[in-house]
Amino acid sequence: MELNIPNFPVDEIENIIFDFGGVIMDINIGRTLAAFNNLKIEGMKSDDIISGHKKFLLDLELGLITPSQFVEAIYTEYPAAKNVNEKDIWDAWNALLQPYDRARIEMLERVNARYRTYLLSNTNFPHRVKFKEMYRKQFGENFDDLFIQCFYSDEMHLRKPDQAIYKEVMETIRLNPQRTLFIDDNEANITGAREYGLWAYHLTGGESISDLFVPCSN
Repeated sequence: MELNIPNFPVDEIENIIFDFGGVIMDINIGRTLAAFNNLKIEGMKSDDIISGHKKFLLDLELGLITPSQFVEAIYTEYPAAKNVNEKDIWDAWNALLQPYDRARIEMLERVNARYRTYLLSNTNFPHRVKFKEMYRKQFGENFDDLFIQCFYSDEMHLRKPDQAIYKEVMETIRLNPQRTLFIDDNEANITGAREYGLWAYHLTGGESISDLFVPCSN
C-alpha cells in the first residue's frame, strides 16, 4: 500500500506516525459519558476527556497519578459516586473503546511493507491495558507489534500537542521530519506537529486511514 493524499509530497514520505483513538480504533466518548451518568457520575463532558480540562484526567493521561488515585479523584469530584465499586468505574471509563475494524488492521499490516510505522497516542494506563487486551482477543497477537515503536503519553509524561512530545519521538526514532507523516484526528495535534516540522494530515469528516492509501503501483 502507498500513500495517496492530494497536495502532499507522498513520494518523499518514508515514515508514518499514527495516532490511536479515532485513527486506529474508533472511539465513542458518548458511551463513557452515558455509563458514568448511570453511575451518578454526572457532569463530565466530552472535551474533559479529549483535552484533559479536569486536572485528574490530565494527570492520568500524563501518568502522574495511579489508577487508584484516579478512582479516588472520581469519588472526590463526584461525591454521589462514592458507593460505586472500582470495577464499574473502569468498565464505564473503558466503554468508549470500540472493536477494531479488521479491514483497517489488515491494511496497516500491508502499509508496514512500504513504510516505517510508529504510534503516538495521548492515552492512559487503564485504556492501554484494555485496548491491548481487546486486540489480543480479536487477533490473537500483541497490538504493539503492529508498529516499529509505540509512544504513549502516560509513559512519556508528555502529551500532544506540546512540542516536547514530537521532539522526543523524533529524537528517539532518529528520522528526518521532512520524510515523516503524522496522521491524527485532532486539529490541535496536527498544528503542533506541523509547527515542529512534520508533514501532518488531519483525518476529518468520517475519513478512515484506509482512504489515504492505494495498492502499490509496482
